[in-house]
Amino acid sequence: METRMKILLKSMLTYMVVNLLFVTNAVAQSNKPIIGVGDFESSFSNYDSNSIREAVSTSLSKSNKFKLIERGRLDQILVEQGLSMSGLVNGEITGYGGFEAVDYMLYGRVTQVALKAKNQLIISECQARLGLDIKIVDIATGEIVRSENVIEKDSVNISDTDSNPCRGIGLNSFDKLTAKVARIVAAKITQAIFPVKLAQVKGEQVYLNYGADYLKEDEKLKIVTLGEGFVDPDTGEVLGAEEKVIGIVEVTELKSKFSIGKILMSNGTLKVGDVAVRLDNSDQRKLKEKISSCKSAKRSERKICKSEGKSCDKAIRKAERKCSF
Repeated sequence: METRMKILLKSMLTYMVVNLLFVTNAVAQSNKPIIGVGDFESSFSNYDSNSIREAVSTSLSKSNKFKLIERGRLDQILVEQGLSMSGLVNGEITGYGGFEAVDYMLYGRVTQVALKAKNQLIISECQARLGLDIKIVDIATGEIVRSENVIEKDSVNISDTDSNPCRGIGLNSFDKLTAKVARIVAAKITQAIFPVKLAQVKGEQVYLNYGADYLKEDEKLKIVTLGEGFVDPDTGEVLGAEEKVIGIVEVTELKSKFSIGKILMSNGTLKVGDVAVRLDNSDQRKLKEKISSCKSAKRSERKICKSEGKSCDKAIRKAERKCSF
């Protein structure tokens, strides 16, 4: 009897855990922003812009950060509801087909499709180039959350006999490049809406909410607090927000869904929710100089502070100054 009761209790506990996981997952899914993928325009008749639109949609879906509603389905819903595109702005598609509203619309325009031969001393190379402008609009406010121009190139043929290595190269040569551009665009969109953030802080170690698909090992990020955002009064594009740098972290280990890093420098205490931003070239140069200066001051501090005294206090203050922003 006691054994049967234990089995029953175990079964009930398993049932409750499974249901809790299901409900938790359902809540997480319902909280995901909904992106409508609009038309991707192209003035290049030899390139099907639908291929890049579908590739971007696939990459966004793989991020697991959004619900996606493609343009074909979007048009169908609008027709069935007797609405126009303006209905999106007013949230009038609420409750249809499981979608409560469309939060963002994504638009694109192919700006470059080209094959270019590069002749070198021994070999000739054919490079494919693909350019894409994207714009993502917040439906509720009409603001342009992010606009980007992505241009990438890829070697599609190498020859040591033909001076024109692009001869006979077809449009299928752009397949790999299309996928590459789509991944870059999806990453930029994802991080515009969901910035990289500190998910946990343990001493000098931090955990970031993005993994190997978005970050790189040894990559350095600045930790910032964001002030009030501001927009272009003419275009409605979100230009940015005032940033205050409070720390620098370095990615040391990559996982599939998160990354681990170490704090290199900080002004005060870093906390969960602080935003991590990639460094541009200018930031990287300044950081290199700052880290070098900080390390030098730390070495001097350790050397001087082997014995206590005023010199040690002075060295500590100097190190703090050199290692802060």
